[in-house]
Amino acid sequence: MTAVIFDMDGVLIDSQPLHYEIDIRVISACGLTVGIDTVTPFTGISNPDRWPKYKDILRLEPTIARLIEMSEQAMRDVFNETELTAIKGIPELLQGLKGLGIPTGVASSSSHELIHMVLNRVGISNYFDHLISGEDVKLGKPAPDIYLRAAEVIGLAPGDCVAVEDAASGVLAAKNAGLTCICYKNPNTFGQVFDNADFVVEKYDECLPIIRKLMEQNL
Repeated sequence: MTAVIFDMDGVLIDSQPLHYEIDIRVISACGLTVGIDTVTPFTGISNPDRWPKYKDILRLEPTIARLIEMSEQAMRDVFNETELTAIKGIPELLQGLKGLGIPTGVASSSSHELIHMVLNRVGISNYFDHLISGEDVKLGKPAPDIYLRAAEVIGLAPGDCVAVEDAASGVLAAKNAGLTCICYKNPNTFGQVFDNADFVVEKYDECLPIIRKLMEQNL
């Protein structure tokens, strides 16, 4: 048996630019003007891990709790202002996995609130058996916690699971947990190095043949 576990931002929806905008908006509200180069190194890192780094590096005045609160509100505003659609090829890939009877899950650093909102608005929530948030684990990506939790929830050994990621921190999390990792090279996820991924794809129609082959190897 094989399961496929998807990151959300930049993998299911092309939302990473929105997260860059959110961070820049919050930092701007703190009185600083920064460009995208300031925020891209923190791609894929959860709010509780990201905002202490911003506070330290940029010497932001609000407390970490307040920065996270500002980020969550900015997230609601930006996502509600934006029309969300699945990345090209994702619906077909999910349909293919469902047809093969492969269990699927989402393992995202985002909150449960955001995960549910996104999947429902995009119309793909029915394809996923399990949803795991960064809120469910102690340590965020690149720590392995979220993928270890996802494998546990699905009921398979990590080595029997495949992760689909688009950011270096997510790839490391998957590999640190013992999963096989397919990295989707999203053109809007900047500054990422994918040396640790087992496979790198530029289109989602490349994924199903890889997953089929992995299934055959596990028989």
